[in-house]
Order: sequence, then C-alpha cells, then structure tokens
Amino acid sequence: MLFKSLLETCGYDVNLLGSAAALPETCNQDLVFYDAAGSVNKLDDFYGSAGNARWILFNLQAGELDECEAIIAGVEGTFYASDSPELLLKGVRRLSKMDVWFKRGSINEALRRMRQYARRPALKANRPTVPRAGGNHPKLTKREMTIIELVSKGSQNQEIADQLHISVNTVKTHIYSIFRKTQSRNRIELLSWSQNFMNEQA
Repeated sequence: MLFKSLLETCGYDVNLLGSAAALPETCNQDLVFYDAAGSVNKLDDFYGSAGNARWILFNLQAGELDECEAIIAGVEGTFYASDSPELLLKGVRRLSKMDVWFKRGSINEALRRMRQYARRPALKANRPTVPRAGGNHPKLTKREMTIIELVSKGSQNQEIADQLHISVNTVKTHIYSIFRKTQSRNRIELLSWSQNFMNEQA
C-alpha cells in the first residue's frame, strides 16, 4: 500500500484498522488517515468519531468531496487518488508540522463562506436562538441551539468545546444529532437551515 509505505518512510508508526469504529481513544497529536475510497458519505465516520485526533482523508476522487465543508468541519487535509507520490510526500510533511493540507482555492472559499454567514444580520447575537413554544423544531435542545449559533459564527469544534466547557467528542456528538434533527448533510446545509429558522423566529 503506497500511502502506508509513504508514512513509514516519513517516520510514522502506522496501525491499520478495519473500520473507524475500531479507532482507540485519540489525542490531538494523533493523525487518522482515513481511506475514503469505500465510503459513500465521506465525512460520516469523522463526525461520528471519538477523541481529538487530526483527520486526513485520502484516496478521494476529484469532485466527490466538498473541501470547504471538510475544512469548516475540522478535517486537517485531503489527498486524491490521482496525486503523485511527490505531492503526497509534500503533504504528509506539512501535516507533520501541524499545518493543514488543502487546495489553496478551497481554503479561500471556506473563509469566504464563513465570513458570509458571520456577516448576516439574522445571525447576530441579539437574535433569538431558542425555539418559542409551538415552534416547528421542538426536538432541538437549548444546548443544540447554542451550538448551531456558534457553528453559524464559524466556530470550529475545539473553539465550541472551549467556550461550552465540554469535550470535542461531545461537540461532535451534538453536531451529529443536530444534522439528523435538521436533516442537514453538512455544516453548509446547517447554516442555510439556521438562516431560514432565524427568519421564522424573527
């Protein structure tokens, strides 16, 4: 396996796991290289994972992942099946220095999206964040609504965890639940849902 050999060449201790469910407890110094080739929804295992590891997706095909969503969600990098060994090596070395590895255009677009949502008047702090009685979304808890507001402002999982004094794993669990309840597939759709919901509550 090319990617495994490459990581070992760079001095990494590599443990191969059969599934994301077999992943042990991780810390923020650990790297999880996730083979996305056999996954339909590329970020599902990331959203459902425990621990604080830095996730990198590899074996991607062009166009099958919204890199902006991955960046906003907190993924650390992406590699494609068409990438040359030289490019893979360069990316792995950058990741080892606590950098991220994405196309520059994707990073710029992700920043534009986050700024766009942060500027929207409907997302200002003085807007209501908890559904009124009889609202259309009674299943959302107060904590989930708080997390939606923080996501809408561009906060990453670690920032949300720090502000709410909870673990990153708990944040991921809440976000996964929020996706299910709002029928959002990713953070971009959640931000769109949030915009519409706040307008309804105004």
